[in-house]
Amino acid sequence: MITNKELLNKQKFLKAMKALPDIDLLPEEADRFIDYVIDESVWKDNARIVKMAKNEKNIRYLGFGTGRFLKPADQFSVADYKKEFYSGKLTLTSKQVRGCVEIFDDDLEDNIEGQKFADHLMRIIAKKVANELDEAYYVSNSGFAATDIRSLWEGFRYILLHYSPAATDTADQYPLAANKLNANSASDFDLVGKIVEQNSSEPYNWEFKFAKMLSTLPSKYKIGGLANLRFFSNDIIINDYIEALSARSTILGDNAILGKGPMQYGKVPIIPVSLMPTDYAAGATGLEAFGSSDYTDVILTHRDNFVIGLQRELKLESQRVPEDAAQRVFYSMRVDFKIENPEAAVIMYNVTHS
Repeated sequence: MITNKELLNKQKFLKAMKALPDIDLLPEEADRFIDYVIDESVWKDNARIVKMAKNEKNIRYLGFGTGRFLKPADQFSVADYKKEFYSGKLTLTSKQVRGCVEIFDDDLEDNIEGQKFADHLMRIIAKKVANELDEAYYVSNSGFAATDIRSLWEGFRYILLHYSPAATDTADQYPLAANKLNANSASDFDLVGKIVEQNSSEPYNWEFKFAKMLSTLPSKYKIGGLANLRFFSNDIIINDYIEALSARSTILGDNAILGKGPMQYGKVPIIPVSLMPTDYAAGATGLEAFGSSDYTDVILTHRDNFVIGLQRELKLESQRVPEDAAQRVFYSMRVDFKIENPEAAVIMYNVTHS
C-alpha cells in the first residue's frame, strides 16, 4: 500500500499525476500544514492559535465587573461574588472552506529539485490560505454574499463594534462590550481625523490618538505591562504616524523615518495589518460598506486577546489539467475565531488617512 508520504514525494507525484487519489492528512501532517499557515499569517505572533482536534472547542474567558473584588468578611456574600466576577465560555465551532491551487509542471521541475513535493505544495497552499483568512479574521460579517467565505463568521471588527453587554451572565455570551472611540467625533477628540493632528492655531499642539486609546483602556488590563499590548492598524496609518513624527523634527521622528527600532507608541508596539480595509464608510456597526469612503480602524488590545482555531481535519484532492500542463490541487480546512474579552480592547473607527 502506498503511503501518504510516498504519494506526496516529488518523483512519485510527477509519475502518477493522473492517478493521485484523495489524501486525508494524518494528524502530524495536518499540524505541519497548520504551522505553515500560521507562519504566513500576520497574526502568528499576535493571537492565540488553537489547533482543534474536533469541530468544537471551548475557550474559557474571565472578566471583572465595575466594583471592587474584595469586601469585609462579614459583608461578603455569594450574590456579591456573582455581581463582581464574570466567567463563562466561548465555543470555537469550525466552519469548512475550500479552495484550489494550480501547480504547473515547469514550476515543479525548476523549483523543488531534490525536495519532497509535500513541503512545496503545502507552502504554496498555506500562503494563499493565510492571506484570505487574515482578511476574513477582521472583516467577516453577515453582510457579505453567501458565496463569500467572509459571510461564515463574525470577525474581530464586528464583535468589537456590534456586541453589547449580555443581559445575563450565561455561556457563549460576552459579559462586557468593547471600548469604542470615533476618530471623527469632537466629543471623543479635540482634533478629529487622522491618527495624529496638529492644531492650526497657537500653541500649535499635537494630538496623538494613540494616547486617548491608552487612557480609554481600563487600567485592570494594563497590569501585565504595556509591552504586552498591541496597536493593530493598516500600514497606511503607520505612515501617517511617521510623517507626523518627522514634521516635529525630533530624534524620534528621524529614527522612525530611517526605520531604526520597532515601531511603537510609548511602550506599546504598533503592528501593521495590511489587509485591514482603509475604505470603510462612516459608522460603528461592523457592517459598513467597502469602497465608499476613506475610513479605517485602529485597535488596542492584549496580544493574546484574539483567538484563532484551526481544525486538523484537512483534505487534498487532485485533478490533472493536461491543456495547462499542470495539476490542480483542491483543499479544504475548518476554521473559527473569536475575541476572548472585548472589554480588554479599544477600537477607534472612522480614522481618516493620507
